[in-house]
Amino acid sequence: MSAPAGNAARAAREVRATQDRSVTPTRAILLGLVLVLPPTAGLVWLHAARHGALGIWTALDALAARPLVGLVVVLGGAAVHEVIHALAWAATPTGAWRHVHFGWQWRSLVPYAHYAAPLPATAYRIGAAAPLVVLGILPALVGTFAGVGALAAFGWLFVLGAAGDVAVLWLLRGVPGGAQVEDHPSRAGCLVREEASSRP
Repeated sequence: MSAPAGNAARAAREVRATQDRSVTPTRAILLGLVLVLPPTAGLVWLHAARHGALGIWTALDALAARPLVGLVVVLGGAAVHEVIHALAWAATPTGAWRHVHFGWQWRSLVPYAHYAAPLPATAYRIGAAAPLVVLGILPALVGTFAGVGALAAFGWLFVLGAAGDVAVLWLLRGVPGGAQVEDHPSRAGCLVREEASSRP
Protein backbone atom coordinates (compact mmCIF):
# COMPACT_ATOMS: atom_id res chain seq x y z
CA MET A 1 0.00 0.00 0.00
CA SER A 2 1.32 3.44 -0.88
CA ALA A 3 2.20 5.92 1.86
CA PRO A 4 -0.71 8.32 1.09
CA ALA A 5 -3.19 5.44 1.10
CA GLY A 6 -1.72 4.16 4.35
CA ASN A 7 -2.05 7.59 5.93
CA ALA A 8 -5.68 7.82 4.80
CA ALA A 9 -6.49 4.42 6.27
CA ARG A 10 -4.78 5.32 9.52
CA ALA A 11 -6.72 8.60 9.68
CA ALA A 12 -9.97 6.72 9.08
CA ARG A 13 -9.19 4.34 11.95
CA GLU A 14 -8.47 7.30 14.22
CA VAL A 15 -11.79 8.93 13.32
CA ARG A 16 -13.66 5.72 14.06
CA ALA A 17 -11.81 5.41 17.35
CA THR A 18 -12.93 8.85 18.57
CA GLN A 19 -16.19 9.48 20.41
CA ASP A 20 -17.58 13.00 20.47
CA ARG A 21 -19.01 13.51 23.97
CA SER A 22 -19.91 17.19 23.56
CA VAL A 23 -22.91 19.50 23.23
CA THR A 24 -23.36 23.19 22.58
CA PRO A 25 -22.58 25.48 25.54
CA THR A 26 -26.26 26.42 25.82
CA ARG A 27 -27.35 22.78 26.02
CA ALA A 28 -24.61 22.09 28.56
CA ILE A 29 -25.88 24.86 30.83
CA LEU A 30 -29.51 23.68 30.54
CA LEU A 31 -28.56 20.05 31.18
CA GLY A 32 -26.24 21.05 34.01
CA LEU A 33 -28.90 23.13 35.75
CA VAL A 34 -31.24 20.14 35.75
CA LEU A 35 -28.47 18.05 37.32
CA VAL A 36 -27.31 20.57 39.96
CA LEU A 37 -30.72 21.75 41.14
CA PRO A 38 -31.31 18.66 43.35
CA PRO A 39 -27.97 18.90 45.25
CA THR A 40 -28.40 22.66 45.58
CA ALA A 41 -31.87 22.14 46.98
CA GLY A 42 -30.43 19.57 49.39
CA LEU A 43 -27.81 22.02 50.66
CA VAL A 44 -30.44 24.74 51.10
CA TRP A 45 -32.72 22.28 52.92
CA LEU A 46 -29.84 21.32 55.23
CA HIS A 47 -29.31 25.00 56.05
CA ALA A 48 -33.01 25.43 56.77
CA ALA A 49 -33.00 22.34 58.97
CA ARG A 50 -30.27 23.87 61.13
CA HIS A 51 -31.25 27.53 61.05
CA GLY A 52 -34.94 27.55 60.14
CA ALA A 53 -36.57 28.64 56.90
CA LEU A 54 -35.75 32.25 57.73
CA GLY A 55 -32.07 31.27 57.73
CA ILE A 56 -32.22 30.81 53.95
CA TRP A 57 -33.31 34.40 53.40
CA THR A 58 -30.85 35.65 55.99
CA ALA A 59 -28.03 33.89 54.15
CA LEU A 60 -29.06 35.27 50.76
CA ASP A 61 -29.48 38.75 52.23
CA ALA A 62 -26.03 38.59 53.81
CA LEU A 63 -24.49 37.79 50.43
CA ALA A 64 -26.45 40.54 48.67
CA ALA A 65 -26.21 43.16 51.45
CA ARG A 66 -23.40 44.99 49.64
CA PRO A 67 -24.06 44.66 45.89
CA LEU A 68 -20.64 45.94 44.82
CA VAL A 69 -18.83 43.57 47.16
CA GLY A 70 -21.11 40.76 46.03
CA LEU A 71 -20.35 41.50 42.38
CA VAL A 72 -16.60 41.45 43.04
CA VAL A 73 -16.95 38.18 44.95
CA VAL A 74 -18.94 36.56 42.16
CA LEU A 75 -16.62 37.74 39.38
CA GLY A 76 -13.55 36.80 41.41
CA GLY A 77 -15.08 33.44 42.18
CA ALA A 78 -15.70 32.83 38.48
CA ALA A 79 -12.02 33.48 37.74
CA VAL A 80 -10.89 31.29 40.65
CA HIS A 81 -13.25 28.57 39.35
CA GLU A 82 -11.21 28.39 36.14
CA VAL A 83 -7.88 28.52 37.96
CA ILE A 84 -8.98 25.54 40.07
CA HIS A 85 -9.74 23.59 36.89
CA ALA A 86 -6.29 24.40 35.57
CA LEU A 87 -4.45 23.58 38.80
CA ALA A 88 -6.27 20.26 39.18
CA TRP A 89 -5.54 19.17 35.61
CA ALA A 90 -1.92 20.30 35.72
CA ALA A 91 -1.37 18.52 39.04
CA THR A 92 -2.40 15.10 37.72
CA PRO A 93 0.42 12.60 37.11
CA THR A 94 0.28 13.12 33.34
CA GLY A 95 -0.66 16.82 33.46
CA ALA A 96 1.49 19.87 32.76
CA TRP A 97 0.88 23.58 33.22
CA ARG A 98 2.11 24.32 29.68
CA HIS A 99 -1.05 22.71 28.27
CA VAL A 100 -3.34 25.13 30.15
CA HIS A 101 -4.85 28.04 28.23
CA PHE A 102 -7.10 30.72 29.68
CA GLY A 103 -9.51 32.83 27.72
CA TRP A 104 -12.73 34.80 27.69
CA GLN A 105 -15.94 33.63 26.04
CA TRP A 106 -17.55 36.80 24.77
CA ARG A 107 -20.87 35.19 23.88
CA SER A 108 -21.57 34.19 27.49
CA LEU A 109 -19.24 36.77 29.11
CA VAL A 110 -17.39 34.22 31.22
CA PRO A 111 -13.74 33.18 31.55
CA TYR A 112 -12.66 29.66 30.67
CA ALA A 113 -9.74 27.29 31.15
CA HIS A 114 -8.86 24.88 28.35
CA TYR A 115 -6.50 21.93 28.69
CA ALA A 116 -4.95 21.43 25.27
CA ALA A 117 -3.74 17.84 25.61
CA PRO A 118 -5.29 14.44 26.28
CA LEU A 119 -5.73 13.27 29.87
CA PRO A 120 -6.97 10.00 31.37
CA ALA A 121 -10.71 10.27 31.95
CA THR A 122 -10.29 9.94 35.73
CA ALA A 123 -7.83 12.86 35.83
CA TYR A 124 -10.09 14.93 33.60
CA ARG A 125 -13.10 14.22 35.82
CA ILE A 126 -11.16 15.29 38.92
CA GLY A 127 -10.27 18.60 37.28
CA ALA A 128 -13.81 19.12 36.05
CA ALA A 129 -15.33 18.46 39.49
CA ALA A 130 -12.76 20.36 41.58
CA PRO A 131 -14.46 23.82 41.46
CA LEU A 132 -17.82 22.27 42.32
CA VAL A 133 -16.31 20.84 45.48
CA VAL A 134 -13.90 23.65 46.44
CA LEU A 135 -16.11 26.66 45.67
CA GLY A 136 -19.53 25.08 45.98
CA ILE A 137 -20.09 22.10 48.25
CA LEU A 138 -17.41 22.80 50.87
CA PRO A 139 -18.30 26.50 51.46
CA ALA A 140 -21.99 25.59 51.59
CA LEU A 141 -21.39 22.94 54.25
CA VAL A 142 -18.94 25.04 56.26
CA GLY A 143 -21.26 28.04 56.10
CA THR A 144 -24.21 25.97 57.27
CA PHE A 145 -22.47 24.21 60.15
CA ALA A 146 -20.51 27.31 61.24
CA GLY A 147 -23.57 29.52 60.98
CA VAL A 148 -22.04 31.85 58.39
CA GLY A 149 -24.97 32.52 56.09
CA ALA A 150 -23.08 34.49 53.45
CA LEU A 151 -20.59 31.65 53.02
CA ALA A 152 -23.40 29.11 52.69
CA ALA A 153 -25.13 31.25 50.06
CA PHE A 154 -21.81 31.65 48.22
CA GLY A 155 -21.55 27.87 48.12
CA TRP A 156 -25.10 27.47 46.77
CA LEU A 157 -24.35 29.99 44.05
CA PHE A 158 -21.18 28.19 42.98
CA VAL A 159 -22.84 24.79 42.96
CA LEU A 160 -25.22 26.31 40.42
CA GLY A 161 -22.21 27.93 38.72
CA ALA A 162 -20.72 24.47 38.13
CA ALA A 163 -23.70 23.44 36.00
CA GLY A 164 -21.64 23.26 32.81
CA ASP A 165 -18.97 21.15 34.51
CA VAL A 166 -21.56 18.74 35.86
CA ALA A 167 -23.04 18.43 32.37
CA VAL A 168 -19.61 17.46 31.02
CA LEU A 169 -19.24 14.87 33.78
CA TRP A 170 -22.64 13.49 32.79
CA LEU A 171 -21.59 13.34 29.13
CA LEU A 172 -18.54 11.29 30.19
CA ARG A 173 -20.61 8.67 32.02
CA GLY A 174 -19.57 5.16 31.08
CA VAL A 175 -16.15 6.23 29.76
CA PRO A 176 -13.41 4.05 31.34
CA GLY A 177 -11.11 5.88 33.72
CA GLY A 178 -8.04 5.08 31.66
CA ALA A 179 -9.46 6.27 28.34
CA GLN A 180 -7.77 9.36 26.90
CA VAL A 181 -10.07 12.38 26.72
CA GLU A 182 -9.41 15.84 25.35
CA ASP A 183 -11.31 19.11 25.69
CA HIS A 184 -13.45 19.74 22.64
CA PRO A 185 -11.98 22.79 20.87
CA SER A 186 -15.30 24.64 20.46
CA ARG A 187 -18.09 22.84 22.35
CA ALA A 188 -18.79 21.82 25.93
CA GLY A 189 -17.45 18.34 26.51
CA CYS A 190 -14.69 16.08 25.27
CA LEU A 191 -13.36 13.91 22.52
CA VAL A 192 -12.76 10.40 23.85
CA ARG A 193 -9.99 8.41 22.21
CA GLU A 194 -10.01 4.67 22.56
CA GLU A 195 -6.89 2.85 23.69
CA ALA A 196 -4.81 1.54 20.79
CA SER A 197 -5.05 -2.01 22.19
CA SER A 198 -8.87 -1.88 21.95
CA ARG A 199 -8.89 -1.11 18.22
CA PRO A 200 -9.66 -3.94 15.80
